[in-house]
Amino acid sequence: MCRASVFEYIKRFAEGGVAGLLAVDYERESRGSVDAATLEAMQWELYEGNFVRAKDAQRWLAGRKIRLALTTVYYWLGKAGGVLKVPRKTHVDKDAAAVEEFKRTLAKKLFELAKPHRKRYKRVRVWAADEHRYGLLPVTRRCWGLRGERVYAPYRTRYEWGYFYEALELDGRCRGEFLFAPTVRKDVANAFLRQIGRLEPDSLHIVIWDGAGFHAKDGEEGVPANVRLLPLPPYSPELNPVEGLGDTIKDALANKLHPTLRALEDALWEEVRTIGVRAGGFASMIHDWICPQVNASGKT
Repeated sequence: MCRASVFEYIKRFAEGGVAGLLAVDYERESRGSVDAATLEAMQWELYEGNFVRAKDAQRWLAGRKIRLALTTVYYWLGKAGGVLKVPRKTHVDKDAAAVEEFKRTLAKKLFELAKPHRKRYKRVRVWAADEHRYGLLPVTRRCWGLRGERVYAPYRTRYEWGYFYEALELDGRCRGEFLFAPTVRKDVANAFLRQIGRLEPDSLHIVIWDGAGFHAKDGEEGVPANVRLLPLPPYSPELNPVEGLGDTIKDALANKLHPTLRALEDALWEEVRTIGVRAGGFASMIHDWICPQVNASGKT
């Protein structure tokens, strides 16, 4: 038992002797002392991400006059629906209203982009695109191991990297398109757009991506004639399903050393091939809210 429990028992013994100790229903006291209102408040704290450690929840409960052992706090964190997560960074300048507006009006935006070109092209294909950096400096992530045994991951400092340009088709064939390049520049990004446009030259390709400085704007010189661009709201990577693809790829490459950049590139291609052929393929990466909006854009 924890020290807090020991001190509590000493206090009860000092005040009531053995009879004071025997009068306590320990199981009922440790598991039944959080009422429904406190449990609901704990759920809100979890939603806000205010508990970094179980001890933070323990202190929060103590502030509400509820003193529990740490093991019991874990129990109530679980009852409140809590799980230990790695938080995702969110920029303080992100406009939450703009994010919701984008999600709500995506179908309309797609329709307006495609409308002037519908007679020229036989179909419209919609893509989400982004790029991620991969290098010889290894990524270290959680992995399974034996209880009580420390897990080690190989590490070596080597500053060589490349950029993997990734695009996922949001409906239809749910295809993936990729390009590995040594840098991020506007001419390289435009080359990736040309790669997408050449897949089906008689179709219009709408590409959704962020407003990075090396990303071309819609209608800008260098963008293929059959490609239109739709920018995401600033600081909102969670809207882009390619972010999830990047995380999946990094999970596969984590805790491993690659001797050369070419070996790393080969591992990247092997992983995207593996994702592409498994059940669900790239379609499993697409957010639930996107496909209905893409489908509705053809009927708007």
